[in-house]
Amino acid sequence: MRAWVFQDAKQLAKHGAKKCPWSVGWYDARGKKKQKSIGAKTTAKVYARKLEGEAAAGLLKSHERMPWAEFVERFKRDHLATLAPRSREEYLISLRCFNDTVKPRSLDEVDSATVAEFRGKRIAKGVSPATVNKDLRHVRCALNKARRWKLIADRVEFDLLREPERDPPFIDDATFKLLYNAAKAMTQPAGRHYPPADWWTALLTFAYLTGWRISEILALRRDDIDWAKGEARIEADATKGKREARVELHPAVLDHVKNIVGFGPLVFDWPLHRRLLWTHFAKLKKEAGVEIPGAFHRFRFGFANVNVDALPADVLQRLMRHQAAATTRRYVNMAERMRRQDTANRIHVPAFLRKEV
Repeated sequence: MRAWVFQDAKQLAKHGAKKCPWSVGWYDARGKKKQKSIGAKTTAKVYARKLEGEAAAGLLKSHERMPWAEFVERFKRDHLATLAPRSREEYLISLRCFNDTVKPRSLDEVDSATVAEFRGKRIAKGVSPATVNKDLRHVRCALNKARRWKLIADRVEFDLLREPERDPPFIDDATFKLLYNAAKAMTQPAGRHYPPADWWTALLTFAYLTGWRISEILALRRDDIDWAKGEARIEADATKGKREARVELHPAVLDHVKNIVGFGPLVFDWPLHRRLLWTHFAKLKKEAGVEIPGAFHRFRFGFANVNVDALPADVLQRLMRHQAAATTRRYVNMAERMRRQDTANRIHVPAFLRKEV
């Protein structure tokens, strides 16, 4: 970077050459032209050399503070616009929460102390560690982008909270059967060449035997199924990780899907507002007498738990399209898995403690 000294034309015309202060000009880290009025020419030259030395050492920071609101708008435009709508909304919720809690005025004043203040205030309000960590991860991503874009020089450190480790609830075979049998009471979607029960049993079977996300199931197109090979293709744009995949479908899934395939492009065409699908699923749970938290994602947990002992770990991870194996492990209820393995009777017991039969 090169800095230069000069006299501003307007100030020169106003004060004359002898009284006009000298200024230093340079381009900041974002490529914006900057200038600062210094005073004497000698002092201006010293300041210019100082700026050049700091730039060579990588220590020069932008002397213009970017307002936090302006940075958030840029982050929305240049990063969030590339994400799926649900992910984009989650980021915006976290950034609004961060802004309302610590009220940062500018981007460069957000540091580790600001992050700690946000974390402490949220915990004091009784917010769960999992929710706080989700917000922290979203803010961390935003600040990492700011560093890559050279809007800030230093990396902001984040300390996540320790979350309680709980075994997640999931749908098992018995729960699935109750929901499946209760589908005969469903009334939507109506006006098709098949009863609503067929649509619901196909959806439930597909979810339980594939582990797909509900958004992926609803986006499945008739042309994405290769009936001869018994495979379904997932478009990259329909997946959370933007990864296209081909999945082999069990004959039971294909048999159910064949009952509802029509001439429209989508296999699981839902004619009502998307939110009403969750409302009708709540009715299905009530009809089945099932009390489980959440909705369709519990089928994904169920898929992981009923297949964890039958499939290699890397295959299960691949089928669930998780980028990290640790994510797949979080879906597994270890207490139930140990019960299925009969660990209490399989662990080693010294001979003198064994009861003779």
